[in-house]
Order: sequence, then structure tokens, then C-alpha cells
Amino acid sequence: MLSSNYTNRLFGRTRGRSKKKINLKNYHETVEKFKFQNFDEKFDYILDIGTGYGETSIFLAKKFTDKIVVSCEKYIDGNIVLLKNIEKNKIRNIRLHNGNVYNVLENTNKKYFKLVWIFFPDPWPKNRHSKRRLITSDFLLKLHKILKDNSEIHIATDSTIYVRFILNSIYTCKDYFLWLNQSNMNLNIKDYFNIETKYYKKAINSQRKPSLFILRKL
Repeated sequence: MLSSNYTNRLFGRTRGRSKKKINLKNYHETVEKFKFQNFDEKFDYILDIGTGYGETSIFLAKKFTDKIVVSCEKYIDGNIVLLKNIEKNKIRNIRLHNGNVYNVLENTNKKYFKLVWIFFPDPWPKNRHSKRRLITSDFLLKLHKILKDNSEIHIATDSTIYVRFILNSIYTCKDYFLWLNQSNMNLNIKDYFNIETKYYKKAINSQRKPSLFILRKL
């Protein structure tokens, strides 16, 4: 079982602004069916952080059918959509962690993950909220410890403020990761992956071009 002893607070909403009524009892019962519990050394894992409405987790589960996708998201409305699509598509290789990703990172000292996806994390654009940003040099080093050799981290954001913040974090960790797409980070995400999430579409509709960072563990 995952321990809840972590010091990194999780920020952001757990429900949508509409406050549409949901049956929380049924929700938690369904989450329990797909809940991430423990690592199994027989499998390789993919970590999908901040999955929103679950489009990335579904995409990864279909693309890597031989791996377990650990979907980390506390947003209840998004998880409901993800759970419906898991059952609709009869997907068996997604495990949901309805909470803080640090629970997952701090409960293993082994290298289980082949890939980490972090698509459109909250940029927390106000200066007073900058400490809430997930992607820091310290966080990248935590990921480095649980990644298998030559594994990759894929990060997408449409926030120019967050881009600068991520660039600084990558530079700080330059001895630990190779930035694979340094010369073409501003290519459209769809030049790499055939996927359109809700937040990707929101960025394009607002005429913001997302940046994609692909890092490989050294």
C-alpha cells in the first residue's frame, strides 16, 4: 500500500467549477477497482502526471500495451471521464492514483519507470504562486531516481512563463538528462504524437503554441 507520508502539498481544485452532482460513493468504489497499490517487478511502468480528463493515459495504455500506466490525478471530474473510457475501451493496463504523485515517488527506491508524461501542468503564473509549480530541478532529480536507464520524460506546456521556468530546471539538471529535442522544441505536439487533449485544444484555440520538452536520462 502507498504511504501518505509526504511533505509536498498538492494544490489546485478537486472538482470542476460547475459543481455537477456526483455520487462520491460510486466514484470511490470505481476508483478502487483500478487503484494503484504496489509495484510488480514483472512489469515496466509509465507515469502519467496530472492527466486531466485522462486522454494521455488512454493514449499511452493503447500505445504501450505491455506496460502499466500509473495515472496520477486528484481532479475528480477528470477521473470520472477517464474511468468511463477505461471501461468503454476495455483497457486493463491503467492504474489510477487519485492524489499526490509524491506518494508514488517516495514509496520506491527501485527504477520501475520507462517513461514519464507531464502534459500541461498548472503553470501557476503569478509570482507569489511560483513555488507551487511541479517541474523544478528537485522534482526532475526525484524522477531520475525512479527512471530506468535511457528512459524519457515528456513535458508539454503552453505557458511562456513555465517554459522559462522549465528551461532553468533543465539547465540545472544538465548532468542528469539529455534534452533530445532542444533544436525543435517549438514544433507542434502533433508532430510527435497523434493526440489532442482538452488543454491542448484550449491552447490552440487561444492561439498559444505548446512547447514540448523530451528529456532522456543519462
